[in-house]
Amino acid sequence: MDIFLLRSSLAVDDATVPDAHRHLSAEGRQTIRALGNKLRLAEEPTFDRFFTSPLPAALQTAELFADRVDYVGLIEVLPALSNNVPPQVIAPLLLARGSSIVVVGDEPALSALGAFLIGRPTFPPLRHAQVSVIHDRQPAWCLRPGDLARQLLLVA
Repeated sequence: MDIFLLRSSLAVDDATVPDAHRHLSAEGRQTIRALGNKLRLAEEPTFDRFFTSPLPAALQTAELFADRVDYVGLIEVLPALSNNVPPQVIAPLLLARGSSIVVVGDEPALSALGAFLIGRPTFPPLRHAQVSVIHDRQPAWCLRPGDLARQLLLVA
Protein backbone atom coordinates (compact mmCIF):
# COMPACT_ATOMS: atom_id res chain seq x y z
CA MET A 1 0.00 0.00 0.00
CA ASP A 2 1.24 3.47 -0.91
CA ILE A 3 -0.02 6.61 0.77
CA PHE A 4 1.05 9.92 -0.74
CA LEU A 5 0.73 12.73 1.79
CA LEU A 6 0.60 16.04 -0.11
CA ARG A 7 0.61 19.38 1.67
CA SER A 8 -1.40 22.09 -0.02
CA SER A 9 0.63 24.56 -2.03
CA LEU A 10 1.20 28.25 -1.26
CA ALA A 11 -1.96 30.26 -0.65
CA VAL A 12 -2.46 33.98 -1.18
CA ASP A 13 -0.90 36.13 1.52
CA ASP A 14 -3.83 38.41 2.31
CA ALA A 15 -4.48 39.29 5.94
CA THR A 16 -8.07 40.28 5.09
CA VAL A 17 -8.91 36.71 4.03
CA PRO A 18 -9.27 34.13 6.82
CA ASP A 19 -7.04 31.04 6.52
CA ALA A 20 -10.08 28.83 5.92
CA HIS A 21 -10.94 30.81 2.77
CA ARG A 22 -7.53 31.32 1.17
CA HIS A 23 -7.01 30.05 -2.35
CA LEU A 24 -3.73 29.23 -4.07
CA SER A 25 -1.48 32.04 -5.17
CA ALA A 26 -0.09 32.15 -8.70
CA GLU A 27 3.21 30.84 -7.31
CA GLY A 28 1.39 28.06 -5.45
CA ARG A 29 -0.43 27.01 -8.63
CA GLN A 30 2.81 26.97 -10.62
CA THR A 31 4.63 25.04 -7.88
CA ILE A 32 2.06 22.24 -7.60
CA ARG A 33 1.85 21.88 -11.39
CA ALA A 34 5.63 21.50 -11.56
CA LEU A 35 5.60 18.93 -8.75
CA GLY A 36 2.90 16.90 -10.49
CA ASN A 37 4.78 17.02 -13.79
CA LYS A 38 8.00 15.90 -12.11
CA LEU A 39 6.30 12.99 -10.36
CA ARG A 40 4.51 11.87 -13.51
CA LEU A 41 7.71 11.88 -15.55
CA ALA A 42 9.81 10.16 -12.88
CA GLU A 43 7.38 7.62 -11.46
CA GLU A 44 4.38 7.28 -13.80
CA PRO A 45 2.17 6.82 -10.72
CA THR A 46 -1.31 5.36 -10.73
CA PHE A 47 -3.69 6.14 -7.91
CA ASP A 48 -6.85 4.46 -6.67
CA ARG A 49 -8.26 7.45 -4.79
CA PHE A 50 -7.66 11.10 -3.95
CA PHE A 51 -8.80 12.59 -0.64
CA THR A 52 -8.61 16.24 0.32
CA SER A 53 -9.38 18.62 3.11
CA PRO A 54 -12.31 20.92 2.25
CA LEU A 55 -10.15 24.04 2.50
CA PRO A 56 -9.94 25.94 -0.83
CA ALA A 57 -6.14 25.78 -1.12
CA ALA A 58 -6.17 22.01 -0.49
CA LEU A 59 -8.96 21.45 -3.02
CA GLN A 60 -7.13 23.45 -5.66
CA THR A 61 -3.88 21.64 -4.90
CA ALA A 62 -5.62 18.27 -5.27
CA GLU A 63 -7.22 19.24 -8.59
CA LEU A 64 -4.03 20.65 -10.13
CA PHE A 65 -1.90 17.73 -8.91
CA ALA A 66 -4.46 15.18 -10.14
CA ASP A 67 -4.49 16.80 -13.55
CA ARG A 68 -0.69 16.71 -13.83
CA VAL A 69 -0.39 13.04 -12.83
CA ASP A 70 -3.23 12.05 -15.19
CA TYR A 71 -5.63 10.97 -12.43
CA VAL A 72 -9.15 11.03 -13.85
CA GLY A 73 -11.10 9.67 -10.87
CA LEU A 74 -13.06 11.56 -8.28
CA ILE A 75 -11.39 13.77 -5.71
CA GLU A 76 -13.19 13.09 -2.45
CA VAL A 77 -13.52 15.73 0.25
CA LEU A 78 -12.82 14.36 3.72
CA PRO A 79 -13.87 17.02 6.27
CA ALA A 80 -12.02 15.16 9.04
CA LEU A 81 -8.74 16.32 7.48
CA SER A 82 -9.39 19.91 8.57
CA ASN A 83 -11.36 19.49 11.78
CA ASN A 84 -8.69 18.32 14.23
CA VAL A 85 -9.94 14.75 14.04
CA PRO A 86 -7.37 12.33 15.52
CA PRO A 87 -5.38 10.26 13.01
CA GLN A 88 -6.65 7.09 14.67
CA VAL A 89 -10.08 7.98 13.29
CA ILE A 90 -8.93 9.13 9.83
CA ALA A 91 -6.49 6.29 9.06
CA PRO A 92 -9.05 3.44 8.90
CA LEU A 93 -11.19 5.52 6.51
CA LEU A 94 -8.22 5.85 4.18
CA LEU A 95 -6.69 2.39 4.51
CA ALA A 96 -9.94 0.70 3.49
CA ARG A 97 -10.23 2.61 0.23
CA GLY A 98 -7.39 1.55 -2.01
CA SER A 99 -3.80 0.45 -2.31
CA SER A 100 -2.44 3.73 -3.71
CA ILE A 101 -4.01 6.91 -2.40
CA VAL A 102 -3.25 10.61 -2.23
CA VAL A 103 -4.19 12.62 0.87
CA VAL A 104 -4.08 16.41 0.48
CA GLY A 105 -4.20 18.65 3.52
CA ASP A 106 -2.17 20.87 5.80
CA GLU A 107 -0.02 20.73 8.86
CA PRO A 108 -0.17 19.56 11.57
CA ALA A 109 -2.83 17.05 10.44
CA LEU A 110 -0.66 15.46 7.72
CA SER A 111 2.38 14.83 9.90
CA ALA A 112 0.14 13.50 12.70
CA LEU A 113 -1.44 11.10 10.20
CA GLY A 114 2.00 10.12 8.89
CA ALA A 115 3.28 9.40 12.41
CA PHE A 116 0.25 7.25 13.17
CA LEU A 117 0.53 5.31 9.91
CA ILE A 118 4.17 4.40 10.48
CA GLY A 119 3.72 3.77 14.21
CA ARG A 120 6.12 6.46 15.39
CA PRO A 121 5.60 9.41 17.73
CA THR A 122 6.65 11.96 15.11
CA PHE A 123 6.78 12.46 11.36
CA PRO A 124 8.73 15.17 9.49
CA PRO A 125 6.48 18.18 8.86
CA LEU A 126 5.71 18.71 5.19
CA ARG A 127 6.57 21.95 3.40
CA HIS A 128 4.02 23.55 1.12
CA ALA A 129 3.59 21.44 -2.05
CA GLN A 130 5.70 18.58 -0.66
CA VAL A 131 4.70 14.98 -1.13
CA SER A 132 5.85 12.34 1.36
CA VAL A 133 5.28 8.68 0.57
CA ILE A 134 4.55 5.86 2.98
CA HIS A 135 4.97 2.38 1.48
CA ASP A 136 3.52 -0.55 3.44
CA ARG A 137 3.39 1.59 6.60
CA GLN A 138 7.09 2.48 6.33
CA PRO A 139 8.54 5.90 5.42
CA ALA A 140 9.74 5.71 1.82
CA TRP A 141 10.61 8.98 0.09
CA CYS A 142 9.60 12.60 -0.38
CA LEU A 143 9.67 15.14 -3.17
CA ARG A 144 9.90 18.82 -2.34
CA PRO A 145 9.42 21.79 -4.63
CA GLY A 146 12.72 22.75 -6.19
CA ASP A 147 14.36 19.35 -5.61
CA LEU A 148 15.61 17.65 -8.73
CA ALA A 149 14.85 14.16 -7.46
CA ARG A 150 13.08 12.42 -4.66
CA GLN A 151 14.82 12.16 -1.32
CA LEU A 152 14.81 9.41 1.29
CA LEU A 153 12.16 10.14 3.93
CA LEU A 154 14.07 10.09 7.19
CA VAL A 155 12.11 9.60 10.39
CA ALA A 156 13.59 9.68 13.89
